[in-house]
Amino acid sequence: MANALTAATPPGSTGRNKTNNEAWLDFWAARPLPILQSTKAALTGYVGKSEAARTDDVVDLVLRDPLLTAHALRHINQRRRSSMTADVVSLENVILLMGLESFVKKFTALPTVESVLLPAHQARYFSLLRHIATARLAAKLAREFGVLRYDARLDEIYVTALLADLPVMLRHIDVGMNEPVPPVELASVMLPLFARWRLPEVFNALLDDTVASNQRSMLHQTALRLAEHLQLGWWQAGIADEVHRAGHALGIEQYTVWEIICRTLLHFARNDWPYPQIFPPARWLPMIAGDWPKPQVKTEKAETKPAEASRPTVQDILRELQHAGQSGASFNQIMGLTIRAHSDGIGLKRIVFGLLLAGQNALKTRYIVGAAENDPLRTFHIDLSAPHIFTKLMLKPQSIWINATNRGQFESLLPRGLRQAIGQGEFLAMSLFVENKPVGIFYADNRGEPVTESQYNAFKQVCLMAGQSLTRQAKRLELGS
Repeated sequence: MANALTAATPPGSTGRNKTNNEAWLDFWAARPLPILQSTKAALTGYVGKSEAARTDDVVDLVLRDPLLTAHALRHINQRRRSSMTADVVSLENVILLMGLESFVKKFTALPTVESVLLPAHQARYFSLLRHIATARLAAKLAREFGVLRYDARLDEIYVTALLADLPVMLRHIDVGMNEPVPPVELASVMLPLFARWRLPEVFNALLDDTVASNQRSMLHQTALRLAEHLQLGWWQAGIADEVHRAGHALGIEQYTVWEIICRTLLHFARNDWPYPQIFPPARWLPMIAGDWPKPQVKTEKAETKPAEASRPTVQDILRELQHAGQSGASFNQIMGLTIRAHSDGIGLKRIVFGLLLAGQNALKTRYIVGAAENDPLRTFHIDLSAPHIFTKLMLKPQSIWINATNRGQFESLLPRGLRQAIGQGEFLAMSLFVENKPVGIFYADNRGEPVTESQYNAFKQVCLMAGQSLTRQAKRLELGS
């Protein structure tokens, strides 16, 4: 919806806008970004206390403020680096590279939004808070969709959504700056801004609507549009189309998508809404037509049934696994969560992790679940000196699903003796890499029963997340943290 900040460009002003855009980009090229006062106050609490601080707590704090997130990523990605240095996307990696104490000291020195806009520009300030809240809601929705499609790089999805409205946020701030800010055409400046700041290229890929045919990008942009529409009510034109689009892409019913949206809105309003000046979009939900819940009548205490409902979902364990990697969990803890995800979350019947014995060039059982005492998988031992499908898997992180469709193609490539150990059914296998080094192979099956495609997709996602968590752990050990 057009307003004073987003009004359409007059005809014939394209050349002038190009000049204005360049001047605006120059203005913000290296200028410190103001951050929210609440962010600065909370971050200041870590000054001199970095040894007792948890990195993931600081990351959560920074991700509540898109302006600080953008400033930190701009700072770290503009550092001098070699051609082999990768873009830094996650705030956790920014802290690892800078050190927590240095991170806190540097960014608590930034000015605040409140000092720039208040008391003279309250309307701009409240409007900026609405945009920040919308960005955070969009990031949460994008992450929920990413989890459902087993996206291995949730940090990319979350941070890109958080920064998608960054030019508009900066435009809100310019009225309070000490010197005049050049005019800008907001519709055409976002991608050049990210490029000028050397932010990761994946941000542009996710935000560029010319590649929206890509499912990842399309779902990401759907989350952005939903967050914008939901600020004005669930009945807004376009919401039904976005829900349908998300359901089709994710392979789930539309009512399931809507349940995810409602759950996210309510959680955001109840637990994570620090903006008393503006109303959360969840305020509209009571207006949805439907029956009032009937009052419950107190009855005698019923016999409790086994906790079927307490069984964790894949998404629950993935979040737990991601948190384990961020909070310094041990190798055994991360592997335990991974095995649990395969068994309890995905529902696979037999799971084995074969650890690479580097000195022997072989795989040997380290963890096993679901196998009887006399199961040959308990003595799982595969020689890697001979070429076969498992030696191929150990070349890079990759997976395979042996099933009735491809069995004829791959059966002759299986390691000697594997079929005698596992039987004749379908199975899954995927290599585990930590810091680009092979560690072992996950094996899973359903004890002779078919494996579903959803199980295979979830299996790959869990294995990838395990590798990422173990890599974070290894980096911490290298840094001595």
